[in-house]
Amino acid sequence: MLLACLALVSGGELRLPALFSDHLVLQRETRAPIWGWAAPGAEVKVSASWAAAAEVSGRADGTGRWEVALATPAAGGPYEIYVDDGARRAVVHDVLVGEVWLAGGQSNMEWTLGPGVGTGVEGWQEAVAAAEDPLLRTFDVPNTVAPGPLDDCRASWVACTPASAPAFSAVAFFFARRLRTELGVPVGILRADWGGTRAEAWTSAAGLKAFPEYADTLARLAVYAHDPGVVQVEAKKMRERWLAELDARDPLSGARARDYDDDAWATAELPQVWEQHGLPDFDGLLWYRRTVDVPAAWAGRELVIELGPIDDRDTTYWNGERVGGYEEEDRWTEPRLHRVPAALVRAGKNAIAVRVIDTGGAGGFAGSAADLRLTCGSESQPLAGPWRYHASLDIGTLGWPPGPNLMTHQPSVLWNGMVAPLVPSAVRGVIFYQGEANRNRADQYATLFPNLIADWRRHFRSPELSFYFVQIAPYAYEDDHGETSRLRDAQRRTLSVPGTGMAVTMDVGDPADIHPAKKREVGERLALWALAKSYGRDLECSGPLYRALELAGAQARVHFDHAGGLTSRGEPVRHVTVAGDDHVFHPATARIEGETLVVTSPDVPAPRAVRFGWGTADLTNLWNASGLPCPCFRTDDWPE
Repeated sequence: MLLACLALVSGGELRLPALFSDHLVLQRETRAPIWGWAAPGAEVKVSASWAAAAEVSGRADGTGRWEVALATPAAGGPYEIYVDDGARRAVVHDVLVGEVWLAGGQSNMEWTLGPGVGTGVEGWQEAVAAAEDPLLRTFDVPNTVAPGPLDDCRASWVACTPASAPAFSAVAFFFARRLRTELGVPVGILRADWGGTRAEAWTSAAGLKAFPEYADTLARLAVYAHDPGVVQVEAKKMRERWLAELDARDPLSGARARDYDDDAWATAELPQVWEQHGLPDFDGLLWYRRTVDVPAAWAGRELVIELGPIDDRDTTYWNGERVGGYEEEDRWTEPRLHRVPAALVRAGKNAIAVRVIDTGGAGGFAGSAADLRLTCGSESQPLAGPWRYHASLDIGTLGWPPGPNLMTHQPSVLWNGMVAPLVPSAVRGVIFYQGEANRNRADQYATLFPNLIADWRRHFRSPELSFYFVQIAPYAYEDDHGETSRLRDAQRRTLSVPGTGMAVTMDVGDPADIHPAKKREVGERLALWALAKSYGRDLECSGPLYRALELAGAQARVHFDHAGGLTSRGEPVRHVTVAGDDHVFHPATARIEGETLVVTSPDVPAPRAVRFGWGTADLTNLWNASGLPCPCFRTDDWPE
């Protein structure tokens, strides 16, 4: 939404993006870009209450866009910013000057402090109770895909309070809270995060020129950007064709019928996702059925079926007739509402059948009991409770449903929709938690991720922009054959890019949950990198990092950087393997000697390589004296 400051200029051509709205936080002691729109050719003057005499001006180009660089003072506020084009004047109120960071990534960055995206992280109640801090603010860009770069978004600045804090990104909250404690200045967090998203989607089209595998899609997106109507037309055709073919392929397609025999099906108490009622590892197509008793007084009247949000897609039938469906991509958070035409409503037993398609993560009914009901006028009856269900096609057999031609996994679309509106604002740095969605392409990620960093630095006009990221956490991915560890290792090797740092999660992951509850450690470990490298504080920010391997007979000695006080806290060092010339890795014994690890195995008389924490779900136990863990690593470069 556009805030009060823009209401002053309604009816005129002067306009500011949502980023420059009330409660804004600006980066201190820099020349902060301020931009907006006015009549083409208009001169626009910008000043601020911290130095009203230091006015800067710029001229709107042929499209009406203008930009100036406003010198910002030391941390402080609140201030006001004034923008004047000679005809209209806008004022941005309650502006703070301090430290601004961009928090990006996928679901582990999106995961909220309290219940929202997730059920609340470890310690969230205590954190929320103490969250009153008007100098900590966040600007949360809504989830948006776009074929070309957007120049604005619908968002607003929100100050941290016990009421607002539960919706903050948990990692960003703990990161910002640590900066607030250590620096004592205002902190603003720009958020651009979306669960299940890939690095290429967060990279601009210009930044992907070195990746020919994306050229065709980027060319198609360029066409869509020029003619947006093409997207809807093509998407509708593809979806209708796929659904028509699905009816023929689905062995349970008859389950939509009123008299279908579902006695042999299992029963689940809805609402709940199907992982909670016996299908923990299933992705694909599943049917739900329930019989409802329609009162005589409702016969011949329109009914409304309300089912709450369904993850991901549903098609809903009443006595075999389709009455609605949310069959497009990325609508899994929307409550379902389907209207049953009066002509289909008869007294007595009627059957509701819901075909649900889920392509990953949780699937099924994700709302609350109050969301599920059948309504006729002002009367209703609950639909929560027992439903019959049966899985039909797994995702491998089903195949990926066609969404609109704008989908979150496509290259550049999230950059366009969620980062471009923030460019080229002045930010101190980026914190980034992403990688799970690229897990199966670790070799590509080793190039793609550094390329993303360089791309963001170009767009934010900051070649040395601090960029601190999280190594993905231990999790028991199905059918993992080393992909996860190779992805983690690609992240570790990204530390060779200047100005980067990596928060390690090998000791705080959860093998049973891809979204570990320990987010405080993650945010604070990112903050250590910022404090040490961006603010020059004298403190340890990294866990032990592999530097070199020394081979001597039957033992291999691993040398580290950042290994002062190397410890396994009194336990044997876990998850160490060693291999010889045959490239076959065996469990090894590892003992700590000073700042090194000495590795041996009776099965490997002449070691040649060591790997640590190389299993997808390995929870490791090797830290330095600062309590920071060692990331998974390999000393070899052997092909897998």
